[in-house]
Amino acid sequence: MSNKFKSVDDAFNFMVSFVNFERSKKQTIRDYRLDRMNKLLDHFGNPDKYFKTIHLAGSKGKGSTAMFLASALNAAGEKTGLYSSPHISDFRERISLGGLFFEDYLYIETASEIAEGLKTFILDDETGSSEPTTFELLTLMAFLIFKKSFCTWAVIETGIGGRLDSTNVITPETGVITHIEMEHTDILGDTIEKIASEKAGIIKQGVPVFSGKQSDTVMGILQDKSKAMNSSLIFPIDSMNSINTTISEHGTQVTFTDKNDENITFNLSTIGNVQVENALLAWTVLNKILQPDTKTKSFLIKGINKAKLPGRFEIINKNNFTFVFDGAHTPVSVNRLLETWNSMFDIKGILIFGSVADKNPSEMAKLLSPHFNKIIISTPGTFKESYPEDVFDIFSKHHKNVKLIKNPEDAYSYSMELSNKKLPILIAGSFYMVSEIRKLIVD
Repeated sequence: MSNKFKSVDDAFNFMVSFVNFERSKKQTIRDYRLDRMNKLLDHFGNPDKYFKTIHLAGSKGKGSTAMFLASALNAAGEKTGLYSSPHISDFRERISLGGLFFEDYLYIETASEIAEGLKTFILDDETGSSEPTTFELLTLMAFLIFKKSFCTWAVIETGIGGRLDSTNVITPETGVITHIEMEHTDILGDTIEKIASEKAGIIKQGVPVFSGKQSDTVMGILQDKSKAMNSSLIFPIDSMNSINTTISEHGTQVTFTDKNDENITFNLSTIGNVQVENALLAWTVLNKILQPDTKTKSFLIKGINKAKLPGRFEIINKNNFTFVFDGAHTPVSVNRLLETWNSMFDIKGILIFGSVADKNPSEMAKLLSPHFNKIIISTPGTFKESYPEDVFDIFSKHHKNVKLIKNPEDAYSYSMELSNKKLPILIAGSFYMVSEIRKLIVD
């Protein structure tokens, strides 16, 4: 079969031409289904059966934890695919070899194969009357690329929810549930109990599951679900002692003693206590599923140390300006962001903030406003609906120096003028806002 597409951009543009729930806020949980995804996989030869998987759900920390896992597995000699979302600057970030892009021909060839195969994919009462969604096709694309590349492992991150997420067709070696909080309430439910129940839907019969820090309410729901599924539920933080961290602009050093009284030190490339929690979660998962010897442990540590994702308290210094990028877009994640920000900067900085339509800018405005001299409200791209004028009105109630600059490039220029190379500049509110400013700095 000759390739239908000539470039990676062509390949991914084809994928996003289908129904794309990431862009639409007019959806409900009923729009998500697994029967069509199962049919798609069957139609394309069940590529998900050719490698072992780790499956992640949660509200915060999925991306970082997934990257720690994939990077460590690759460092230990396991060829490991990583499927995550959203991307910051390049669609290939979603389907990678532990953060490294595959050869371009694989994306192009696989998208062409999918386009051809869809010609004979029959929609019926079982699969639903609508065509496959963008996320379903990206999930299929990831599985096909991992199979073609002879991956031995794949780390698979859910999109939204868990129970009916397109990725929930796999039977993993283990599940991982990171911190759960209120999010996507229009889709997953308007209570933390409903949201946690959807996330807990990735727990499979007899498959162990690891969890990050959770509220008592969420913990109870996870415990009930795992008990019903005869699945062991493990909270890694419970088995670690004497955890000490040192944070700098270069990363985070963490030392701890594990349940075997072994002293471990990480020198993480990522910054902040929340990344320590994610790294420790990944470390416990890897020790359980691999049962590594001393030599393998050293490789796993190296892999965890070098793992890094853009837009997670990422510091970029350019032309004597200090930019910090963080995709925090909920009150809880903003609080964690401020914890790290205040530990590193003893002066008030400049904030560029942009929030998409389905978030809670009012609460975030209350939290952020006291920590910044000047605040610029801008547009977090066009990928998702946003109302910067409304966000500006909300922030203006909490801060006297707020300016609306809808064009991100103009907002970026004005932030440097305000900073005068003295004040740090934070870009937050959404990964889409991070993407808009970051691409102006990183070639």
